[in-house]
Amino acid sequence: MTDGAFQQTDLISAAENAALALASSLGLGDEVRIGDDWSIDDGDVTLCSELSGDAEGQFVLGVNDVVAERLLADAAVLDAAFRSAMAGVAEALMARLEPGSIGPASVRRPTVIVEILDAGVLTSLAGLTLPIAAPPVSAQDFEPASFDDAFEGAGLHPLATLTVLNDVELVVTAELGRTTMAVRDLLGLSPGMVVEIDRAAGSPIDLLVNGRRIAAGEVVVIDEEFGIRITEIAPIGDRRR
Repeated sequence: MTDGAFQQTDLISAAENAALALASSLGLGDEVRIGDDWSIDDGDVTLCSELSGDAEGQFVLGVNDVVAERLLADAAVLDAAFRSAMAGVAEALMARLEPGSIGPASVRRPTVIVEILDAGVLTSLAGLTLPIAAPPVSAQDFEPASFDDAFEGAGLHPLATLTVLNDVELVVTAELGRTTMAVRDLLGLSPGMVVEIDRAAGSPIDLLVNGRRIAAGEVVVIDEEFGIRITEIAPIGDRRR
């Protein structure tokens, strides 16, 4: 037990043993198995005992109304059966668990469900609700992996994931050059004036995507329209704005 919580495997084993002891004491069956469905309907009665001590929870028995009437007719036998079953649970979990008074109650799905069978026929359900301890976490569970390793492990190349961006539109600009001007010079511009830029004649034209230089090329004319023939792709570390 850790901080009032129990390992799930221990709860399952304890619940099976408690259900078998209860079934034997109350004449409900001779076999138990773990179940998935808490199939309690309007024709059934849930007998519940609240647990207290090192942890809080419930131990419940779901039977039809006929069986419930028989069990409730002898409260001493019912109480002794529950207490004996819970003594086994406490011993198995190495915890102090005291059952309270037993009576009909509305119960949510228990942590562990156990089916009680008589000659292979389901006769009743038992349930144990106690806190489950979280699984231990070790430092190796958080061992960092490189970005590339994650893709290689999945059989993918990092660039393969970029295909989801294939239809995204970006602004592509061809830049002949730049210059810096004072506001007064800018306001003095008029048609026919020449503005000197920081690019020598014959130098490559920069190709910008969203303002970032990704390539360079030379100007060509295609069907009376300008174009750029790519002559250089900028290295990733050199893609400046």
